[in-house]
Amino acid sequence: MDLKKAGLFAILIMALEGCIQTGYEDVSKNPIIRYVADNNGDTAIATIEMLSPATFKGVLEIRYRGAYKDSGDIRGVVRGDTMIGDYNFQHYGLPKWNRNPLALLKRGDRLIMGEGMVMYTVGIPHYNPNTPIDYDESKRFVFFKDTISAK
Repeated sequence: MDLKKAGLFAILIMALEGCIQTGYEDVSKNPIIRYVADNNGDTAIATIEMLSPATFKGVLEIRYRGAYKDSGDIRGVVRGDTMIGDYNFQHYGLPKWNRNPLALLKRGDRLIMGEGMVMYTVGIPHYNPNTPIDYDESKRFVFFKDTISAK
């Protein structure tokens, strides 16, 4: 009886290990880049991982003049020089989660956060495709690669 239990346990462990391993990619293939930005006393830190040439995910934290912060996950797709996605975050660290659309325009080594007209479809916010997204650098965060932390 003990031999049957040991064999069953071994098969169960191998099956679970196989299921777990198929869900993960080799992380070393996906570079993770950290960006920092400042805009009129507000600061932002974005850590972005390119999952493929067409998709990304990461973490974004925005600190408002040191008084409070928004922090959460970002994910989306890459279309040419633009990264479009969602920012799921907690405001002030409260338990309620919020969701905003996110647009980042790549110019050289910089990422410029865009601002646009937000629409809701089935309760999900996204930018209105009929209205251009504004990437005015004087009004928005401009992210630079964080070369200090990377070393």
